[in-house]
Amino acid sequence: MSVADDPAMVDFLVELSDTLVADLDADGLLHWVTERAVRLLSAQAAGIMVADGRGVLCLLAAAPEYTPRARLFEAPSAPASWCFATGRPAVDADLDDPDPRWAAYAEQARDDGFRSVAAAPMRMRGEIVGVLSVLRHRPGRFTDEELRLTQALANVATVGLLVQRDAGHRAVLAAQSQHVLTGRVAVERARGILAETFEMDVDTALDELRRHATRTGRSLRATAIEVVTSLPTADRRNGTVAALLAHPVTMASMAELRTQVRHRLLAAGLSGSALDSFLLAVHEATLNAQEHAGGGRLWLWVHHGSAWCEISDNGPGLPAGFEIPTGSQDIRRRHAGLWLIQRVCPDLKITSSARGTRLLLRRSLPTQPSGSPSAVDSGAGG
Repeated sequence: MSVADDPAMVDFLVELSDTLVADLDADGLLHWVTERAVRLLSAQAAGIMVADGRGVLCLLAAAPEYTPRARLFEAPSAPASWCFATGRPAVDADLDDPDPRWAAYAEQARDDGFRSVAAAPMRMRGEIVGVLSVLRHRPGRFTDEELRLTQALANVATVGLLVQRDAGHRAVLAAQSQHVLTGRVAVERARGILAETFEMDVDTALDELRRHATRTGRSLRATAIEVVTSLPTADRRNGTVAALLAHPVTMASMAELRTQVRHRLLAAGLSGSALDSFLLAVHEATLNAQEHAGGGRLWLWVHHGSAWCEISDNGPGLPAGFEIPTGSQDIRRRHAGLWLIQRVCPDLKITSSARGTRLLLRRSLPTQPSGSPSAVDSGAGG
């Protein structure tokens, strides 16, 4: 079968050509490569390591964007290290029976659920500058086509570095390494803050952070930094109010939560009846979470001229086929709150399953005479 007969490969080539001609920095391109490696090679993780000034491999990009398993990519005994040293691909189809060269690494990888690995060298003008490494949960050989594709993706990553080489290759790598390190620290701190705020384990907190990054269209690093700088205190020392709010929904916290939401909506520019009605909708949503699920979580943020609020819980979910009543005469007491919320927020979005319910509310903000929103953006609405 030719490339033209493979829709997935045609889509990839078109996307690649668009990416290479776009105004994309090296960091963005490296992350694009790792994401496509995971998707095209049916992998569960991919990472790009580039050598620093000492010749030590440092992780510059990974998919998922952040992973606690970063140590697997940078481990001195990893196949990626052998690939970097020899300039040849390193592949292990079954880490349950690993190559003796990376037996210690194989044990670490198995503990994290991985069973096979492939690494391809990144060559820049005859010099090996880094490695693209791909990890799978299942054992099994990488086909010749998959290995060629891995090498092709490694070459694309090299292009991203080559573009910036003339500006000082080592300086660029050092800056990118610091950028990645700062991001890791921010993510660790942010998920710790969310775990404590929502009284959940750190892995679930990381899922919450990732989900907020996805729905706001921002990088995980940027989202984590905002969480770290916004959430520990309600009011900033300079007197301004942070736009972002993440707060548990409990009966004991209702009064405090309402106050904090009100402060942020006022700072965003809502006032009068617009403020009162949106605050009422948020209050009804939090009451529903408390009544039907024993509590939940609230996120509030501002973006593109709107205030967004999500209230989620881990309750039993809405009944199958449920629809919000359309008229006051059809309201059942149990779901009167949802009817009221939709009246205030006509574009209310509800996601519900046996694992819980999420309500997404939006309210347009007033604009300045210039047409600019009256509040500083904080993320993107989704």
